[in-house]
Amino acid sequence: MEVNRHNTSVQDLYQEIEQLKEQNKKLLLFHSSKQEIQKSYDELLLKLNTESEAYTHTILDNMGDSVFVKDNHSRLLLVNNAFCEMFEMSRDDVLGKTLAEDVAECERDQFLKIDKQVLLDGIENISEESITLESGNQRLISTRKSRFINASGEKFIIGAIRDITINKKAEKALIESESQLRELNITKDKLFAIIGHDLRSPFNNILTLSGLIEDAIKEEDVSSLSEYVSLIKTTSNSTLSLLENLLTWSNSQKEHVNSQKEKLNIQNLIEEVQEFIKQLAKTKDIAIKEPVLEGLEIYSDEKMLKTILRNLLSNAVKFTRSGGDIGVSVVKKQDTLEFIVSDTGVGMSAKVCERLFEVGTNVSSRGTANEMGSGFGLVLCKEFVEKLGGQIWVESQEGKGSDFKFTLPMC
Repeated sequence: MEVNRHNTSVQDLYQEIEQLKEQNKKLLLFHSSKQEIQKSYDELLLKLNTESEAYTHTILDNMGDSVFVKDNHSRLLLVNNAFCEMFEMSRDDVLGKTLAEDVAECERDQFLKIDKQVLLDGIENISEESITLESGNQRLISTRKSRFINASGEKFIIGAIRDITINKKAEKALIESESQLRELNITKDKLFAIIGHDLRSPFNNILTLSGLIEDAIKEEDVSSLSEYVSLIKTTSNSTLSLLENLLTWSNSQKEHVNSQKEKLNIQNLIEEVQEFIKQLAKTKDIAIKEPVLEGLEIYSDEKMLKTILRNLLSNAVKFTRSGGDIGVSVVKKQDTLEFIVSDTGVGMSAKVCERLFEVGTNVSSRGTANEMGSGFGLVLCKEFVEKLGGQIWVESQEGKGSDFKFTLPMC
């Protein structure tokens, strides 16, 4: 009996062992299956992440603006193709670095300052700045930066950059164009004002004098004819001079005429201009002082310089009384020449002198023989003197004449 009981216990033990083996096999199979599942899951997740990353890069690379992500030390973690093109660098050269490393040293602090502020307060920043790349190219950019905090509490900067160089140039060109348009409108208004008044008046005078000549011929009053013809000639010359100034100035405004410099003999040039106004001065019994400037030369634009001197001398004749005198003198000062057109005329107040060369002020008065004028010749003088690299001004006292002075570089 004892033996049988022992045999039964052994059999039970073997059965338990077999059951344990079976359970172990199942556990091994289950563990192996779990590993396979985990592996498949990991592979799927990796694939999804890879595809998601590729999809993200595809989207970013097809954006026109430069896009970037930075860590809390301003190091670039992600950039798109537009970013690399803008900064003329490859991804390998960009990632892991700060943008400030690739711009001019004087601009670095400003870049890092903005990044630090965005990371600190989380307020979105939009700024415009100029950057100078290592190649020397300069660009104007508009940058938009904002802060992102992930689940772990790490801070990042997400931003977009737009190249606004072309836009800013177009904006600047538009502003300049508007400014030029305003100047042209001033020119137009001035021209119409002169045409409406200063050109119409002398023509009315000519018509009136022509009528008087007709009457004198009918009445055979020969003694009056000479006076009327002389007045018509004086009025016509004055009107022609004004018209020439108008056309010259209008063309200079419209075409932005550049000076054409050549070597000029000052003595010969002044004598030519004085010959032009000699008849006008003789009519008013005004003496013209002859300049003594032997050998003095200047490298300048002949037409412009003659126009300046002709207008200043005509102006001097206009405001000088009968028996007075006018003249031109030139003083050499280092590498410049100072021209002085003097008269013994009526002079001007300081207030009139201040506004004399302005385009829109219509500063003008009648001459000592009631000559008409618009003050426009002085505006033309100022423009031409400045085009030639000089300055013009007037020194005058009422009743004591005027000195119109301008400087020009000798070469």
